[in-house]
Amino acid sequence: MATYNNQEKADMHFMYGLANENDLEAERLYRQRFPRRHVTDQKLFERLHRCLSETGSFVTSMHDAGRSRSVRTPQVVEDILQGVRDRPDISTREVSRAVNVPYSIVWRVLRDERLHPYHVQKVQALIPADYAPLVEFAHWFLQQLTAQPDFSAHALFTDESTFTREGNSNTHNLHVFF
Repeated sequence: MATYNNQEKADMHFMYGLANENDLEAERLYRQRFPRRHVTDQKLFERLHRCLSETGSFVTSMHDAGRSRSVRTPQVVEDILQGVRDRPDISTREVSRAVNVPYSIVWRVLRDERLHPYHVQKVQALIPADYAPLVEFAHWFLQQLTAQPDFSAHALFTDESTFTREGNSNTHNLHVFF
């Protein structure tokens, strides 16, 4: 990749302005005025103009990921904590996108506040209406054992599926911060 000094960049920016922000015309004008200089890409004129407009400098970052460099300010910390308070099941990546900071900062803030994710294990919640059917099942099961003592050896109880009142759910990736 070619490197240009500040004077060359200033000349490119000037030609871009003379060409009414037309890359192709700016390149033509630049080559005409500076025949010994080499331009690698006509889009360079637009990029230089955008960089100068946004940052006030021709210096560009090679590692720009589209996200502004963030500093761990009290406001950022509060935004992260508020996001977790509002939605305890939110992922660090979702908080990162919402607050516009790297997720590593989200992790550090949560760790410093002694907030750690844990894996939710759903269990069946029993309500008073569940008591009668359970008692009925227990009486039936005891009657079967009385009639056939090895009845329980022929019954299959497994934990292969999880059934909940809300329907089947996959809690493999369900994490909540507390």
